[in-house]
Amino acid sequence: MTPLLIGYACIAAMFVILILGAPIGLAMVTVGFVGFSAIIGMTPALAVLKTATFETITNYSYTLIPLFLLMGNLISRSGVATDLFRGALQLTRGWSGGLAAAGMTASAIFSTVSGSSLATASTMTRVAYPEMKAHGYDPRLATGSLAAGGTLGILIPPSIALMLYALITEQSVGTMFLAGILPGILAFVLYIVTILIMSRIWTPDPTVVPAPEVETRPARRFETLRLFAPAIVLFGLVMGGLYGNFFTPTEAGGVGAALSLVFALWRRVPRAELVAAFVETIVTCGSIFLILIGAEVFGFVLSTSQLSNALVDFLGSSGFGSWEVLLVILVFYVILGCFMESLAMILLTVPIFFPVILANGFDPIWFGVIAVVTVELGMITPPVGMNLFMVKSASQGTKLSTIMTGVIPFVITDVIRLGILLAFPAISLLLTGRL
Repeated sequence: MTPLLIGYACIAAMFVILILGAPIGLAMVTVGFVGFSAIIGMTPALAVLKTATFETITNYSYTLIPLFLLMGNLISRSGVATDLFRGALQLTRGWSGGLAAAGMTASAIFSTVSGSSLATASTMTRVAYPEMKAHGYDPRLATGSLAAGGTLGILIPPSIALMLYALITEQSVGTMFLAGILPGILAFVLYIVTILIMSRIWTPDPTVVPAPEVETRPARRFETLRLFAPAIVLFGLVMGGLYGNFFTPTEAGGVGAALSLVFALWRRVPRAELVAAFVETIVTCGSIFLILIGAEVFGFVLSTSQLSNALVDFLGSSGFGSWEVLLVILVFYVILGCFMESLAMILLTVPIFFPVILANGFDPIWFGVIAVVTVELGMITPPVGMNLFMVKSASQGTKLSTIMTGVIPFVITDVIRLGILLAFPAISLLLTGRL
């Protein structure tokens, strides 16, 4: 077989193994090693496997991954999510759909210290869904809004997905974070508008809306600020220090993790919960680093087989324009996002598609945002969006069909948002240009 045919065989084998349920990191390492051995021989492939493993786990740039993960895990166990929901409710009391809007607001703010879609969806569902259920909210509105709100976790910085995209494409982490801010705000605003519209269709009874409290407006504002303060301080210190040139990205992650630990100790988080946060960080990091090693090994197959160049040449000779090529890639992302976790999908696909994007003249920072937004869309697209199953697990007893129905308006909203970002790249690049 020619190297190119081996490259195609590796891609096919990869997806067959993933369909069978193998961990993506293990699949990438195995297929990459076998494919590279077939092209250049067993001995060089063993040397590459050893080198890729050592270089990945000793890469200083990757040290920010466990730091930001630890920050999110500590904060999620510190009661911050509950405070955020209570604070957001002070702002939305009396609204039609106020509880759902509060849940979305809390999800957006929690995303600034979490960075994970699944963690945001799970945490906020446990906090907000019982309150919505107690007030008689239509379960479609309740679960659909929480599943959609979870997707903000991989877009609003500090986003683990944007961070990994920056690292594997050699872009600036700070620039990628900055590029995600305005699209994240746009997502939040459109989601709130969707909630206000759907609440009048699915929850028309005004008696299920919590009434405004009798306390004065200044008192309510102070209570809201107090409940939001931990997340605001943490986000402000980490991101302010990063863009104020006080911290490197890794130092910003270290400061965030240290401050989260101090906050957890101050809130007297039980020792078992602290241990669980560290264990979860270690487990998640192990999974991510295995995928990173697999991506490194698999990248050698793409390079030696000239698969990426062949893909660029094929698309160039197919008659497709640049935007048609981008549309094909985005459709693939939506389909893949239905059954694969966001970080794994980015690490698997970006090495393949990134040369195609550059060859077609697209801005790599802008494409990173578009890719993450499309991954978000896949994570809430029925029938197998990952966030849907996370919300089902956290809501305890809600039918999956109910969640799927409830999330459809937010899927439509995401398609509209994606269209806006495609039509107006300046939304993603405005802040980065000023930086």
